[in-house]
Amino acid sequence: MQFNSYSYLGSLFCAVAIFWALPSRLRRWYVLAISIAFYASWSPAYVLVPVVLCAGVFYLAQKCAGGLHARMWCWAGIAYALVFLVGFRCHDLIGASLAAWERSFRLSPVASVVQLGIPLGISFYTFEAISYLIDVRQKRVTPNRFGDLLTFVMFWPHAIAGPIVRFRELAPQFAFEKKFELSLMLSGFDRLVWGLVQKNLLADPLSRFVDEGFSSQVAGANTWLDNWFLAAAFGLQIYFDFAAYSNMAIGAAKMIGVTLPENFRFPYHAKNPSDFWQRWHITLSRWIRDYLFFPINTRFEAAPLPLYLSLLGIMALVGLWHGVGWGFVIWGLLHGCYLTAYRIWQTGREKHAPAAKPSRLSQLMWQAGTLVAVVSAWVPFRATSLRQAAEMLHSMFFTFNPRISFSLNSYLATLLVGAVCILEPYIQSWICKFNALAERHVRLAAANTYLLRPALYAFGLLLFMIFDGRDIQFIYFQF
Repeated sequence: MQFNSYSYLGSLFCAVAIFWALPSRLRRWYVLAISIAFYASWSPAYVLVPVVLCAGVFYLAQKCAGGLHARMWCWAGIAYALVFLVGFRCHDLIGASLAAWERSFRLSPVASVVQLGIPLGISFYTFEAISYLIDVRQKRVTPNRFGDLLTFVMFWPHAIAGPIVRFRELAPQFAFEKKFELSLMLSGFDRLVWGLVQKNLLADPLSRFVDEGFSSQVAGANTWLDNWFLAAAFGLQIYFDFAAYSNMAIGAAKMIGVTLPENFRFPYHAKNPSDFWQRWHITLSRWIRDYLFFPINTRFEAAPLPLYLSLLGIMALVGLWHGVGWGFVIWGLLHGCYLTAYRIWQTGREKHAPAAKPSRLSQLMWQAGTLVAVVSAWVPFRATSLRQAAEMLHSMFFTFNPRISFSLNSYLATLLVGAVCILEPYIQSWICKFNALAERHVRLAAANTYLLRPALYAFGLLLFMIFDGRDIQFIYFQF
């Protein structure tokens, strides 16, 4: 069930109603049961993947917590988790190899099993399992109950595409001892409806333009203006698509009293490359920061060159985390170059003028440069081949042809969605100010709760239904 499907929405409201009707001692097992059922609705066979992963990780975490050879057991657990991720990520290559072996040696047909596809969410819950092992090794987490780990990994709002949560953030909330509050339902429904609007009204309408413009038959004839609009359209599509999923995940969890971390904070308003990664896919960024970059930074703090090279390597791995392909690697390396360039500039500025703030001009240049760099980096990420990516980037930076090749509506839709992206932080600020004002006035609070909010919900759901013409999967489901 997709988050923006009628079947999911109907099931969600039934599941939430049953959850609040149950005594708190049964809620933990109920949440685990519906989480497994939700995952099984995609592929019953692949339910075994996170279960087997959690079983091995839990066993190795207990060995790791025992004290004797803890470091060795921790690395064994990380390797065990990575076998799942790498194995399924390289399933096409493995499947082709097995098929060749079957033909050569007349083995039983096992390649078809490998070629079933990638289990949904494996990139996300593998990272969560690794963070669990590291936290156990660092004595931040105690591996007491297998059920807690399994519920943490399979918790249905975040199991498929994040946010990437840490065990110590989520497990304490699994006591489910909160009493029902209308405010929980309203705040959760706010995020749920906004996510539906982001997906169906903002992200999906750009998909046809993006798919057509990046197709191998068409991309070679795109003009300078076409390619810039296509890069921007895909950047907006993937942002609103993933932000929609994150908002709906946060909203669904909030409706049963669970708080998930934020995953986006207006990334295209970033002031520099470092700021972008503090706004884009925040939970992945902090995972990389805490479990990879900080340990490396501590080791190479006095050696800039190894530090910069490690930063490039880390971002290349971030690209590979999204998929096995050179386009993803180049996307990661480009962001590594952006981060390295900004870090070199920042280090030089602090060395020559440690107390001085950067000038307004330099800030504007970094902000504009970051936006251009991020948008252009989406080209190799989305392109069907490196050759296509190279042709599109060459057209974007070394030719000038303002002619358009697609329907005018595609360009207007991109501009309109871009305008929403620009206005997002201001709209949120206005809503926060209004809610703060409503808290100080009883009548205004009542009007907000019982009149304004239901009207906005109805309007948002109406937009969701009007634009619900295409069954487009969330982009990050493939990662």
